[in-house]
Amino acid sequence: MLLVTDEKKGKPMAGIKTYLSGVTMALVLTACDTMDGGSAPVEPLVSTAVDGWDYTMPAAELADLCSNALAQAKAQFAAIESDTGPASLESVYGPYDDMGRTLQTIQHVWHMKSVHPEADVRDAATQCAEDYSDFASGIGLSRDFYNRVAAINTDGLSPAEQLMVANQIRDFRQAGVDKDEATRDAVRALRKEITEIGNRFDQTIREDTRYVEARLDQLAGLPQDYIDARPPNAEGMIRISTDYPDYFPVMRYGHDDALRQALSVARLSIGTPDNSQTLQQLIEKRHELAQLLGYESYAAYAMDGLMIETPERARSFLDEVGVALKQAAEKDLGILLTRLRQIDPTAEEIQVWQGSYLSNLVREEEYSLDSKEVRQYFHFDKVQQGIFELTETLFGVQIVPWQTGVWHPDVTAWEVRENGEPIGRFYLDMHPRENKYKHAAHWTLRSGLADEQVPLSGLATNFPKGLMEHNQVETYLHEFGHLLHNMFSGTQTWFDITGMSMERDFVEAPSQMLEEWIWDLDTLQSFATNEAGEPIPAALVEKMNRARYFTTAMNTAQQIFYANISLAFYSTDPAELNLLESLQSLQAKYSPYPYADGTYFYNNFGHLNGYSSNYYIYQWSLAIATDLFSRFEAEGMTNTQVAKQYRDTILGAAGSRPAAEFVEDFLGRPFSTQAYIDLLSNL
Repeated sequence: MLLVTDEKKGKPMAGIKTYLSGVTMALVLTACDTMDGGSAPVEPLVSTAVDGWDYTMPAAELADLCSNALAQAKAQFAAIESDTGPASLESVYGPYDDMGRTLQTIQHVWHMKSVHPEADVRDAATQCAEDYSDFASGIGLSRDFYNRVAAINTDGLSPAEQLMVANQIRDFRQAGVDKDEATRDAVRALRKEITEIGNRFDQTIREDTRYVEARLDQLAGLPQDYIDARPPNAEGMIRISTDYPDYFPVMRYGHDDALRQALSVARLSIGTPDNSQTLQQLIEKRHELAQLLGYESYAAYAMDGLMIETPERARSFLDEVGVALKQAAEKDLGILLTRLRQIDPTAEEIQVWQGSYLSNLVREEEYSLDSKEVRQYFHFDKVQQGIFELTETLFGVQIVPWQTGVWHPDVTAWEVRENGEPIGRFYLDMHPRENKYKHAAHWTLRSGLADEQVPLSGLATNFPKGLMEHNQVETYLHEFGHLLHNMFSGTQTWFDITGMSMERDFVEAPSQMLEEWIWDLDTLQSFATNEAGEPIPAALVEKMNRARYFTTAMNTAQQIFYANISLAFYSTDPAELNLLESLQSLQAKYSPYPYADGTYFYNNFGHLNGYSSNYYIYQWSLAIATDLFSRFEAEGMTNTQVAKQYRDTILGAAGSRPAAEFVEDFLGRPFSTQAYIDLLSNL
């Protein structure tokens, strides 16, 4: 989830949300009317709003736009620093937000460096992001600006405005504004270097697609549409990439163990060897930054101000989850090993490339669930339309096409409306191609401001254009949950508390909760139909739900492993850290699978840049999501009153309140991890 929201992807500075200003232009609605006043089929409404950016802009023009925007923003910031008039919320934050509006004109560069098809544009966007981040670091280190903010009398301000000022002052402290000039200069230089190293780490992953060649007979077990789409070359070989649409079907359906092993090792080796050195440098520089700012570790720095608060609490939470799932994980692992021994009587353990395949066999044999039968009901186009319709039904909105310029023919654009008025817009870039971001992520391209501008989002995934796996549908709904969070959170009048500006370890919760709908019979039957137009049978959905939690404990154990990699790498003194030895030690302790020789997972674990130490966020947010879902579970998954309260109380709160407070308001009690722990304990 780099916020890629990932994830609130690439938050460029502490204390300011910089998003593109947008002037909503007139909408052109097309309808078909008859001359005699009678009714005729109404064509879909279409938005022709002028909003967003010119994605056809060449690299040189993008570089000029970036340079001019930064020059203007620097001049605006210099005026803020030099202001000697009385400090008030309006006199300080008014010009500050004006500067933010200037910076919005280049906010999309974090998105473009990950998805644009032209290398020179990606390079220009990357350079712009680095220059932007350097300027942002200077803002956090400005004593003159700090003095202006600290001088604001907060008496009489709203609670949201008081929180905004308090958080800004906290961000100053974290940035190092209280340090001497030499230290502040060193902090700024380090931040610039960290951004450059992180961009290099991400770029290496993005541009390193690997391939394995296979004979036709090695594709035994795979769906026929998969085989038909990949004809052999002149030498009779089929080239299979490590991209998702190629990779996952082989892992799940392919009978050939050697092919699965080769493809798994190739995928786990992406970024090697270059990223071994790059990641080591990234960890070293971040540790140096944390030490300069007075923190014991970068993990301590990165968790300051979040819901979890400290690495110790994060470690304790992960351990609690690990204990809860231990018995169920061992049980599932034993079932898979028994099944493997029917294939290989000498087998002693399950390898990482065998887990998905064996799990699928057991689901077929023990739960009578055929994943190939399931996938015939999930064509990409129908899935997308189904997710749109679910959104419209739950939240009382309408999603219509948006006619605007895009960066690739596969990209589509959409507008969200409520009561006929636009409340947000978004881009969908959903299919794989060379040099594109390899995973699934949401970018906040712009947060909304009440009565001023609507939110703008970008979503990138790597789904096939045809039939999808059910877990890919779940991933789509997860990422769309981030997008909806941005669409519904543009409710405040100040940049710093609008949009997805709450604590970062909350932001995955709404997306993870929304995943529940993809297991609901009524929801599935509303869009999941096969080629003949027949809806997915209730009996098949019942089988899916019976098998749903088989290997959940194992998969969660793997997530605990990933979270502990993230935590350990950024909690350890880099002088004492051996990446490979640490990986192997953590894998032996937490993962259900042994280390695969010749692999270097950390070199392609992109979250080690975007989330740094904080991959625990996914499990923490899942605990929150489980608690939030309890209301829908009790009061109805299509209960629009609960959905409205959820939208207003949770999503609409944006960053105007601490997350724990608005969660408590929705639940009627304080948030607890117990529901999630109980779920894992009872698997």
